[in-house]
Amino acid sequence: MKKALAAAVAAATLLGAAPAQAAAPDPVRAVKKQLVVGHGVKISEVLSSEVKGKKEVYFETAGTFGFGTSGVVAADMTIRSTVVSKKPTTVRVLMVGKHIYMRSDALREDLPEGKTWVHMEDSENWRTPSAHPVDIFRPPQLKGLLSHAKSVRNGVYRGTVTGKQGHQISGGEITGTFDYRLSTASTGLPTRLHTTVKSVLSGMLQHTDTRYSAWGHSVTITEPPEHEVAAMDEFPDSSSEELQEYLEIADDTVASIRR
Repeated sequence: MKKALAAAVAAATLLGAAPAQAAAPDPVRAVKKQLVVGHGVKISEVLSSEVKGKKEVYFETAGTFGFGTSGVVAADMTIRSTVVSKKPTTVRVLMVGKHIYMRSDALREDLPEGKTWVHMEDSENWRTPSAHPVDIFRPPQLKGLLSHAKSVRNGVYRGTVTGKQGHQISGGEITGTFDYRLSTASTGLPTRLHTTVKSVLSGMLQHTDTRYSAWGHSVTITEPPEHEVAAMDEFPDSSSEELQEYLEIADDTVASIRR
């Protein structure tokens, strides 16, 4: 009788036990699996500033990043900016290896005949062309970012990274404090990253909001034909001020890769 009672109690305990929950997918591992030559991800990024509660968007980027085994190795981006004038200006930027190219319809009159692209200064240190202070396509940086999450709920990681912590996880590339919110899919792959950096001097907030889609799709990004590319030294000193302003837009957009 005692044995039968013990068996019944054990059975009831097993039946009433809550099923074990599966461990949440690891975003670092999920991203690592995507770093395959010829594959990539689509991105849509908005860069805005905020002063005393008033927000202003000044860069909107849409395009594709191409992967290598170490992270992003190429990019094809279309950027809309209101930096030069209130009327949005569109600039296309190609990055292949250490080479950066830019084109815009607004520059055609200043370009030498037959040229449609401008070759910008080469980058010594390639970095993902994004305004975020952290590069989530570098697994060590993504791992470091997640290690400072204050909360994790429904695949959304929230936290703050101090300048000292950022310096550690990026090998010295990140120097300022920022807040972040990283959303991930059921696979663990990032779907959205929002970071906010506050200027110590002015108090201005810089928001970068990026969405990621089509992970793993086939990507081919190549340099433009050589005969269509103009070097910076091909522009005469009399080139318009507008040209210089547009060049500054492209330079500001890709400045992060020269850090």
